[in-house]
This record gives sequence, C-alpha cells and structure tokens, in this order.
Amino acid sequence: MSALKKTEKINLRMDSDTHDTISRAAEICGKSLTAFMTEAAVHSAQKELLDQRFIGVDAGVFDNVNELLSKDGKPNKELVRLFKSNMAWID
Repeated sequence: MSALKKTEKINLRMDSDTHDTISRAAEICGKSLTAFMTEAAVHSAQKELLDQRFIGVDAGVFDNVNELLSKDGKPNKELVRLFKSNMAWID
C-alpha cells in the first residue's frame, strides 16, 4: 500500500513552552513533531465532527421519538436495587 502524497501545508505560531511540551510528547511517542501534531489534530477534528452529526428523520419518526422522550421515565427495579446495595465497588 502506497503512502498518500502530502501536498498541504499549515504554518503555526506558538510560544516556546507549548512547542516544548508538544515536542516532548512527540518524542515520547517516537513520532516526528509533524506526525504527532497531525494525528492529534485529526483526532480532535473527528471528535468535533462526530459531536455535530445531524440525523435527519421524517416528521412522523421525529414526533414518535419526541413523544416517547416527553413521557415520565419508569424506574428500573434491578437498577434501583443495585444502587441501593452496599457493594464494595460503589463509592
């Protein structure tokens, strides 16, 4: 599999403390500064885009879901019992 040709360039300005922190992290990961920053930026961008995901549905589906969400919740007996228990792993 061939690597994608890298044709785009981004110039950044940052203070020396920020640069040093990022450089140390990249070195610890065994990556170049460019690879580390690209990976971090892509991860952050994907997370942001996923948070903005739009799900389109027709009016009937929307109304049905909205009606279900508007109703009062029903307690789940098993969860109520679990949360009332004194299990060691519960703070």
